[in-house]
Amino acid sequence: MGNRSTLAVLSGAAVMLAAGTAHAQSGLWDYTPVDRAEYVVSEPYGGNVFFRTPDGRHCAIYWNNGPTGCDAVPIDAPDWADQLRVGTLEAAHYVDSASPTFTHPEAKVLPEGHRVTSGNATCGVGYQGTVTCEVGEHGFTLSATYSVLY
Repeated sequence: MGNRSTLAVLSGAAVMLAAGTAHAQSGLWDYTPVDRAEYVVSEPYGGNVFFRTPDGRHCAIYWNNGPTGCDAVPIDAPDWADQLRVGTLEAAHYVDSASPTFTHPEAKVLPEGHRVTSGNATCGVGYQGTVTCEVGEHGFTLSATYSVLY
């Protein structure tokens, strides 16, 4: 019975280590920070950060620890999915939404190699428009062809 307990603890530690490794290896913190105020949109969304990727995907960070995500999914996403979302208390996951949640016509382009932070959420745009967003211990990386959810 002692071996099973040890195995359970080691398995749990491996899962935590793997999640921490994905978080640490996202590269998000190597990006150049931008002024959050430049990405806050006017009413009725006061306080929320909206941005576009250079290739046209729309993403947002909602204020007060609200959801963070993109109105975009990779080509290998489930057929029903049209959003990728993450939050303080929710791991990254696909969503089927009746309308865009993370799109705003005033959204500025967040250039490649830059990141924006609002509260405890940070999103950045990497090589070829890849988006990485992290909220606490949860996050995702989204490209046109794949995603990594954690």
